[in-house]
Amino acid sequence: MTAAPALSTLHHVTERKLKKLADNRQKFEADKKSILAKVASAPDPRQKVEALIAGFELHGIEPQQPDVSIPNLERFVHQAKHDPSVSTTLLRDWQSKLEHELDIMSAKYQYAALFGHLVIEWIKHPNPAASPSARVSVDTDMSAKMTDSFDPVGRKEMVEQRQEWEGYAFTEKKMDQAKIEAYLYEIFATAYQSKKMKKSPLRKLRDAMENVMDFKSDLQTPKKEDEDEDEDEEPVTIRGEHENRFTVENLKACIRGVIQADLFAGQKREALADLEHQPAVLDELVDVLNMDLESLDTWEWDPSPVPLHMRRQLNGKYRVYMDEETLQAILLHFIGETWAAAMKKAFTTFIHSGAWRQTPHQSMGRTARSRREYFVPDSTKNRTTVRNHRRETYQKDYFMMQLPDKPFKDYHNYAADDVQDKGQDAKTKSQLATKQSMLRLVTTEVLLNTKVYGECVVLQSDFAWHGPSHPHDTIFAVLNFFGVPAKWLRFFKKFLEAPVAFAMDGPDGSTTVRKCGIPMSHVLSDALSEAVLFCLDFAVNKRTQGANIYRFHDDLWFWGQESTCIQAWKVIQEFNGVMGLNLNEEKTGSALVVADKAKSRPLAESLPLGKIKWGFLLLDSEAGKWVIDRSQVDEHIEELRLQLGACRSVMAWVQAWNSYVTRFFSTNFGQPAHCFGRQHNDMIISTFEHIQRSLFADTGTTNVTDHLRRMVSERFTTDDTIPDGFFYFPAELGGLGLRNPLINAFATYNNSVSDSGHPIDWAFGKEEEQYRRLKEAWKTDIVYLKAPHSKRRHKAPDAKANAGNNKDNDDNDTDAELDEPFFGLDEFTRYKEECSAPLHEAYTALLRCPPETLVDSPDQEEQRKALLAEGLADSHYWRWIFTLYAGDLKQRFGGSGLQLGKRDLLPVGLVDVLRSEKVRWQG
Repeated sequence: MTAAPALSTLHHVTERKLKKLADNRQKFEADKKSILAKVASAPDPRQKVEALIAGFELHGIEPQQPDVSIPNLERFVHQAKHDPSVSTTLLRDWQSKLEHELDIMSAKYQYAALFGHLVIEWIKHPNPAASPSARVSVDTDMSAKMTDSFDPVGRKEMVEQRQEWEGYAFTEKKMDQAKIEAYLYEIFATAYQSKKMKKSPLRKLRDAMENVMDFKSDLQTPKKEDEDEDEDEEPVTIRGEHENRFTVENLKACIRGVIQADLFAGQKREALADLEHQPAVLDELVDVLNMDLESLDTWEWDPSPVPLHMRRQLNGKYRVYMDEETLQAILLHFIGETWAAAMKKAFTTFIHSGAWRQTPHQSMGRTARSRREYFVPDSTKNRTTVRNHRRETYQKDYFMMQLPDKPFKDYHNYAADDVQDKGQDAKTKSQLATKQSMLRLVTTEVLLNTKVYGECVVLQSDFAWHGPSHPHDTIFAVLNFFGVPAKWLRFFKKFLEAPVAFAMDGPDGSTTVRKCGIPMSHVLSDALSEAVLFCLDFAVNKRTQGANIYRFHDDLWFWGQESTCIQAWKVIQEFNGVMGLNLNEEKTGSALVVADKAKSRPLAESLPLGKIKWGFLLLDSEAGKWVIDRSQVDEHIEELRLQLGACRSVMAWVQAWNSYVTRFFSTNFGQPAHCFGRQHNDMIISTFEHIQRSLFADTGTTNVTDHLRRMVSERFTTDDTIPDGFFYFPAELGGLGLRNPLINAFATYNNSVSDSGHPIDWAFGKEEEQYRRLKEAWKTDIVYLKAPHSKRRHKAPDAKANAGNNKDNDDNDTDAELDEPFFGLDEFTRYKEECSAPLHEAYTALLRCPPETLVDSPDQEEQRKALLAEGLADSHYWRWIFTLYAGDLKQRFGGSGLQLGKRDLLPVGLVDVLRSEKVRWQG
């Protein structure tokens, strides 16, 4: 595919806009000079105002201030000519306002021109490793000067990580497939089966795998009436041909999916994005891709070898991406989406089959349930409990979260770090948001367990080099056990065993066939990987009698009481031994948090050593709180300084800042939430202050605003009076779109709970109140039952007896039985996770983020309209920014001060295209 024409067209349009802007600005400044000359020569204040009014009308200048009306001033000046009561002071005030209007127009032209110059600079010097088609010829001497201090070839770390990657990906890892099959059989074939199901959970899982993308079964004939059918099976329907074939709509979805997966960069990415808007080409591609689907048995990687590229991530790790042919990428995405969604559906059916359990640490037995129902009727039917909430959210938000619920629906990629402020992404539950919610879940569970049971153990790990080290033998053993047809096993083998060569080695580089691992940024890779890790999920659930391991792709989290965590850790180690996977020791650890510090004790020796980490957070086991690791932050400050220093344009610098500071740092500090308490806000605020002061300590400035102001002034010979709002306002309104990472911490500060333990303490208090009310009601009920002809109550089951031995006999009830005391508070509150509505309320409250405070502003309606007009989210963030900088900008730009430049002359379309290319970090 050739490069997309969109960028070059926008570049041409931008040049036309900037030429028009320069012409308009030149004409305006000439008109302004002429008007002011006439004002200077006017003999008195009234005639000076008349000269200004005449100039405005002659040159078509419209006032920007809402309190300045040319028709009204004409009337007032006419009055002043004949009415001595119109003072000179008033006339001079009108003159000052009109002259200020001219200054406002000059400022709008000035900053629109400056914005344009910054965009042109961005085109000439885009973000490092950005789209080559975005570049135009630049002055070679300046280009060389700006890159002398940066090594474009790559760092030592890249070379070392490539060698390690090759050691995994190009070395076949033979596995004992019979051992894997025996392990899987022991786990799955003995799974508990619901009495309502005629087929075992494993049989249903295998049936589902057999029919994925089965072209022969696209048109099925309904079963005859005399054929057997399990009552738990779905009715057989005739499926349309389109389900397993390309259409224009699912082709567009595949194109968006490949772009979202960030498989391609630069020119190739632009061409793919442009393709979605070419109907005639899409129709042709549908035919070609459907032919490819029909001949999958003969499919091969073409061209061969597939080029490999290494990209540096913000965490310092390098990932290896395949630069495959575009149509092959679309075809593989289609197959991947179909298989991923089918697997998600099959695994979800399995989790509802009765095989999967979910039990709290203290679970009610039959006798305990009967006693509670006796003393508090219908209380065991309460659905608003921690146990039910935990089970529902696990299944809905965390189980197989890497796979889509339905094929060809837009969903966020695991590595996504570039969220736009257009409104729609904020409403989508992305995997980034799920990662944040998992942190809140871990924290809330620690609080609950330590409060309810006195202690909690947290266990964390992830797989070492999971992508390149995943044995192909293991993948095929699992797929074969699940009943995936042989034709698909052959196709997956070709997909995994790709012939590849590193592009950096040039045309003479060696070609090697992959023998281990899965390709990066492919949905099909996710599906194959998740099929294997699904076995781990179920093994942990089964061996721990109902506890779940929480996974974020290959990141593993488990928590609860120590004995359960020990069992889960044994399962993980056994699974790795059978499947040939290894854990990352640097990210493996455990911690014990106790409520009573006097009862602190060492962790069990069978649990792994190492600290519990999440992003830049470390779990302080003594305090049971997360703290930001300043040593990690300081390392990234140095890295940030290097990456910003490599930016050769102001707007590329801003884009890099936004991605590194506002997204990467903010994400890894954790969003403020009730489970963290207000001290977390304080910690975020102080750390961002430390980042700015450290980053700019050697530049003579102390903050990002002053640093950028100096940078712009030096490059474009402007003065040092650039308003702060110019840097922080969105590009759609003529600003640079610099993000302030502190605002969320400040906006949620007052609404954060002062102590994260208070909600659970409140729940305990509510439980005791509820108990006292029920006990009083029980006494009243006893009096009623002693009355003549009243209905007699059965005797409560013996708390120490087996439930099966309880015998109820109305004829043998005595008055002594009617006087049986209400069960104790300890028994009432023993099964909090299954019974307590107040604890559920506290639990869900702790999981939430505090609402942001909406700052007061007299211009809120204007702000809202301005945001919506530009397609921006009407967010608390923008309201905060507008209100913070409105005063100065109103003086400079008139009106509400929201539109900084001439909107019709701003190259906003080009800025959107440039921003759409993700930041590529220097290696």
